[in-house]
Amino acid sequence: MFENLAPLLYLKLRSQSLSGIHLPSGKTFNEPPLLAMQVLNGKRQAVAVGEAARKLQGKVDVELLNGFEHPRSLLADFSIAEKTLQLFFRQLSPKSLFKPAPVVVLHPQEHLEGGLTQIEARGLHELCCCAGARKVHLWIGRELSQEELRSRQFPADGGSLIVP
Repeated sequence: MFENLAPLLYLKLRSQSLSGIHLPSGKTFNEPPLLAMQVLNGKRQAVAVGEAARKLQGKVDVELLNGFEHPRSLLADFSIAEKTLQLFFRQLSPKSLFKPAPVVVLHPQEHLEGGLTQIEARGLHELCCCAGARKVHLWIGRELSQEELRSRQFPADGGSLIVP
């Protein structure tokens, strides 16, 4: 019932980029999936994400992390990837007092040889849920159009919806 009222994020995931579109705003994005961590007041904290994190590279006491960079899988470090997505979700949502959790269409675009294992599919699904998504659709196939995303109809001829 409330799913159609929630914002939709179409996330195309690669180890070196997180791109897509926020609906209904139509805002597109293409950022490196980087998280900048720094020790502040004795605690390790996330201080920036994406391009803002990349700009901190080389700064003293700043560590750049990519939770999606691994030679065999898109999900390398669950905790780092979760924090990265949390900050991206926050960054993409409009500034308001009421911020409904987004519905996420996650479209992994690398490391798909032989298909996703059930473990990989569940890991990616749980990652988005833990990062704050209301509902997660895991899509494998061609890129989806804005019309398909708005109607939340996934074409049977262009790919498949994975349910972990």
